[in-house]
Amino acid sequence: MAALGEHRGASDHWVDAGPFRAQLRYLMASGSLSVDDVAAIAGISARLADRLLHGRNGRPLRRISPDTARRLIRVSDQHVQALRRIMVPAAPARLQLRRLYRAGWENLAIAQRVRVAAPELVELAAGADTCSLLLTVRLTAAARAADSLRYPRRLSSLPSRTVEPSRTVREHAA
Repeated sequence: MAALGEHRGASDHWVDAGPFRAQLRYLMASGSLSVDDVAAIAGISARLADRLLHGRNGRPLRRISPDTARRLIRVSDQHVQALRRIMVPAAPARLQLRRLYRAGWENLAIAQRVRVAAPELVELAAGADTCSLLLTVRLTAAARAADSLRYPRRLSSLPSRTVEPSRTVREHAA
């Protein structure tokens, strides 16, 4: 139980958002990427990345979770610059492209969104074996954004749940 307490205490410390906001801007500039692209690379939500960059209701975000900080700091400028050169299997990108098609997007709109030529998307849809990692990242970011528009989170519509603490936790708290 002591290990749990130490772990819980370590994860409760939020960190200053300023250096990570700078990291986000730096990664965007060094790779000519959008905030959604960097979010997809780092494995954080596009909404969180946008709030980190632009603030919330006109106020800058002051703190972020240690997990978000770790995810952002693990992405290097060399990594984002290499995205154009790294070739990967096309199947994951094709999956994201199909998600966009199902959401009603057409090739021209997708091409503009992910900043590639439409024939590159046609080739991908037709069964290309490989594509750039950057295309996969951008298609993933676009599909996530399309999903968030189609299925917005409505916390107020979710039923609230009260979680009863376990007996052992209750005993230790007493």
